[in-house]
Amino acid sequence: MSPSASATRNSQLITRNSPLISVCSEIGRGHPSYLDSVLVVLSRLCASPTDCHTIFELCAGVSGLAWGLARSAYRFGGQGGLSTSLYNHLRSPHAGPSRLQLAMLGRSLRERFAGFEGICLVDHPLLAHILAPVCRVAYIHGEIAAPGLSAVPSAWRTFVPLESTREKLLAVGCQPSAVTVTGLLVEPDLVAAAEASYQARLPRLESDRPLVVGLFLSGARPRPHTSRLMACVESLAASGHLSVVFPGTGAPGATKMRSELNRRGVPDGAVHLVSARGRNDETRRTAELLPSLDVMVAAAHERTNWAIGLGLPMFALLPHIGPFARENFEFASKQGTCLPVTTLSDADRFGSALAELRRSGRLLEMARNGWGRHAITGAATTARAILASVP
Repeated sequence: MSPSASATRNSQLITRNSPLISVCSEIGRGHPSYLDSVLVVLSRLCASPTDCHTIFELCAGVSGLAWGLARSAYRFGGQGGLSTSLYNHLRSPHAGPSRLQLAMLGRSLRERFAGFEGICLVDHPLLAHILAPVCRVAYIHGEIAAPGLSAVPSAWRTFVPLESTREKLLAVGCQPSAVTVTGLLVEPDLVAAAEASYQARLPRLESDRPLVVGLFLSGARPRPHTSRLMACVESLAASGHLSVVFPGTGAPGATKMRSELNRRGVPDGAVHLVSARGRNDETRRTAELLPSLDVMVAAAHERTNWAIGLGLPMFALLPHIGPFARENFEFASKQGTCLPVTTLSDADRFGSALAELRRSGRLLEMARNGWGRHAITGAATTARAILASVP
């Protein structure tokens, strides 16, 4: 069977049997995690499961190669130095995709979804740009930030966390009727544990007991962030605090980090390394540990939602990498829930800086500033809105 005949057959099956389909970019953790959260709620609300796919399942030939290069570019951007600078330049917050990019990335997808009459959920603006001319696209934009590249005026619906996010998309061409504010897209399992965790956190921040600090690396494990994170762990151990480190999914990251921490003389008892088999497993482990976490250290990507919605004080790893981080950081900083870890020297002094923030009451204030200001049930709101529109 020819590729075009196979695509036609698949799209016909999709049209007949699948009123709701999701396509995940599988690039990094941020975009996919927002879609994951919506799919979790859909699975709980809907008797018939959503038909879930990734671009690497659906794309072949030139399109498959192009998406592979896009994922490689994401990883390349985390290498630090010139690589990160070049990545940030290429991924300008204001530069939308070119026609050539969309043609190379989108051919297989457009063929597969030709004639599809249902709703297609996507996690990435490139996917929304590609499929919006072909079918009804629901683009899950879970980021607080909304640079110009995230606007897809042709999408049937764009779901965003905050009114400020919506206003930015409207300013660059999206239609008011197509952009829906949902509240923060926090993982449903974390939402379930959020209030009890917050209430337990406050007295610990007021006490003088050792703190439990969650430290998270993004999917590309950027070298500048990794070096700062390791220095933070070393400083926390010297100050008597416990580090709970999420090195990203897959065993190699945790194994390599354990070896490096041993080389630095950090006692095993001062660090808990959390290995995870994939995003869903990592989310499950995070939800289990959330009640014990007092502070978090992470890049200003998707986990910024936790700082402004879950009352978990955040220390952002710099430099900012990618088109969303700076704007996310600025929002959280303005709300009073986030401070930067700018240099290696900052990371080396992290334990003592944390102690001073605690003594002054600033750490407790950061937690309180991040609770009760924004709805955190964006995944549920999005899922219900989509189900209400399923044909």
